[in-house]
Amino acid sequence: MRRRASTYAATPAKRQEILDAALACFTEHGIEATTIGQIRAVAGCSIGSLYHHFKSKEGLWRALFIEGISALNADLLGQLETCRTAEEGVRTVVNQYCEWVSAHPDLARFLVHSRDIIVSPEAKRELRQIHREHLRQVFVWFVPYVQSGDMKQLPADTYVPIISGPIQDYAGQWLSGQLSTPPSEVKDIFADAAWNGVQGVEEKHDDDRDRRAS
Repeated sequence: MRRRASTYAATPAKRQEILDAALACFTEHGIEATTIGQIRAVAGCSIGSLYHHFKSKEGLWRALFIEGISALNADLLGQLETCRTAEEGVRTVVNQYCEWVSAHPDLARFLVHSRDIIVSPEAKRELRQIHREHLRQVFVWFVPYVQSGDMKQLPADTYVPIISGPIQDYAGQWLSGQLSTPPSEVKDIFADAAWNGVQGVEEKHDDDRDRRAS
């Protein structure tokens, strides 16, 4: 029984080693140029072990992408749970993305640059479902603040793009080497812009009065 438990425990660890190796190879060689042989060599595993966990290079890509985007989404939802105001929540959406990208640049680069790669219809459906569910969960968190007037009444599908779209575009350019200033250094600028874009009218008037009074 102990031997079986040890073998079972090693399986998730080996799977993660293969995913880490795939990310390293995708980062160094590019996704399309990377071969299964390169991944196997970096992971230090047999071809049988690799195919036991992942049936193909697309299977590796799919697992890495889905687990990466799921980790990013879960981290945001966890941080939102600690927020107590609409403004804090909006700023958290921007700041969390900046912090996550800075902490996981290779994985973030992979997620940004592999979106347009052609994958199977099944994988595309799964990715669309993950994206829709994430948007729904984030919007549900903001609903009470929209209803109270703390945030503008806008079409439901527009909140996340307005709040996080600009910083994601900036981070993508930074990850591509087009920009030199890291997102962490400009996150307050984007957080201010995001809050200004969705802040309720009465909330904005209160802020304006506070600034004039000070």
